[in-house]
Amino acid sequence: MDGFFLVDKPKKMTSQTVVSKIKRQFHLKKCGHSGTLDPDATGLLVVACDSATKLMKFINEHDKSYIATIIFGYNSNTLDISGAITDEIEMKFDVEELDVKLKEFLEVDKQIPPMVSAIKIDGKKLYEYERRNQKIDVPSRTVKIYDISRISNLRLCSGHLEVDVLLKVSKGFYVRSFARDLGISMGGIAILKELRRIQSGNFTLVSATPLDELKEEHLLTIEEVFPYKKFEVNDYLAKLVKNGVVLDDRQLSTDQPFYVVHRGKIIALYEVIQKNLYKPVIIFKDGREEDENYKC
Repeated sequence: MDGFFLVDKPKKMTSQTVVSKIKRQFHLKKCGHSGTLDPDATGLLVVACDSATKLMKFINEHDKSYIATIIFGYNSNTLDISGAITDEIEMKFDVEELDVKLKEFLEVDKQIPPMVSAIKIDGKKLYEYERRNQKIDVPSRTVKIYDISRISNLRLCSGHLEVDVLLKVSKGFYVRSFARDLGISMGGIAILKELRRIQSGNFTLVSATPLDELKEEHLLTIEEVFPYKKFEVNDYLAKLVKNGVVLDDRQLSTDQPFYVVHRGKIIALYEVIQKNLYKPVIIFKDGREEDENYKC
């Protein structure tokens, strides 16, 4: 069960609850997810199983794409519709004005995270300050919107304008903060109403499976997700690799992670730690049979 599940996360469930359910269902020793989705958010959640959890740092670097519904004229303590509404105003503008403002966000490279996030300042998570009603200055973080487009017309819902937006963004981007900032740019306020993640790196929602339909056959192997090149070793070096030896340019030269293969079995996955120096990320206890489809 070393590999990854692509899950279509349902509403009203935390990302950690999804992980816990999968861990119990498949009797896993370890299980983790990449990119937390809020309970009311849905869509693609990449879940790593057993040894694959050691590769989450590679997954976490991925850019992500979302479909977000933004509703104008509201503010809440969580910057989304599930929080307590703290303000309500009337806002009027046309779609042409909105399109101009959306385009301007392509130039934005800074964002202030929401107070309900898990980012730490002075040893405490922001949501801990929020729960205690403690005021704190939250520094902006570097982010990037690679693409943004309006995918619906403006519509009226309970007297408030709302719109659907497609976003492709860097890691660390908060869509609820984007909703807040878009509201301000339109001369008022706004919050996030709906959120669905449709892409993370090379993974797409099309390939995801609803949680209640997940089966072992849906597991993607580590080699399928990371089809790196393979480096064949002799018996002597294989013993060293199994003990976690660091490799260098006496064995090979590359700037990419790679698999170490011994007698037709993958025995380890290595990463570059500096030029011409490599350390193991995973050492497979019994080795893994090579898949002919992924030979390099």
